[in-house]
Amino acid sequence: MRLLFIVYLLLFHLFVGITIIKTDILVRIQNKLGFTTEQEEITPFYYAMVGFHRRVDANTPDHSIIFLGDSLIQGLAISSVASPSVNFGIGADTTLGLIQRIPYYPSISKSKALVIAIGVNDLTRRNNKEIINNYKKITTLIPDHIPLVFSAILPVDEALLDTANFNERIREVNSELEKLCNDNQRLYFINITHQLTKANGGLSEKFHIGDGIHLNALGNAVWIDGLKEGLLNATSRYNTNLKSKF
Repeated sequence: MRLLFIVYLLLFHLFVGITIIKTDILVRIQNKLGFTTEQEEITPFYYAMVGFHRRVDANTPDHSIIFLGDSLIQGLAISSVASPSVNFGIGADTTLGLIQRIPYYPSISKSKALVIAIGVNDLTRRNNKEIINNYKKITTLIPDHIPLVFSAILPVDEALLDTANFNERIREVNSELEKLCNDNQRLYFINITHQLTKANGGLSEKFHIGDGIHLNALGNAVWIDGLKEGLLNATSRYNTNLKSKF
């Protein structure tokens, strides 16, 4: 019996260790308690995912559609949007994290277009102006011949997240991001937030998995349709010679 108990303790601690290393659970707990620093923004999970991405990047076909973003992208069936495509989403990532990892993806320079969805995790770390400035930095890191599709930050259910004014800030950031995209012909802004919101402007319960932020199958279906249209418009507007196959 004692041996079984020892084995149980070892397995339990192993499980806890793997959970901490492989997920962003510590970051979520720290954010909830208010113990958030810039250093903690780049987590072990982030570095592990970038390592996996670099291996994938080495075999990414030319003229692929590359998806960059946080957990919303990581959990998206990108092959339903475009093919060939590759998913470089990382849960809990921010604009800062994306800026730091873009240089690790040489396949970007040979891609057909990029889809970027990032920013909701920035709301607890930086103000709106800083977020927009980071969007601008991101555009400078992408070769000029690559069209970029920026997805609007999607709304959240503030009641479930125990937050206030997030959706108001999201609308303000999206408005500035749209202006940024309108000033550059290779940038395209896709905004499907109005299709996901309820009367108070928050994310409708029928479109998320129950946590107030991550889309369910129905919500992702709406987003996928919007991204398909955005990619077609972006590539045709930026280079009329491109023949889309989405």
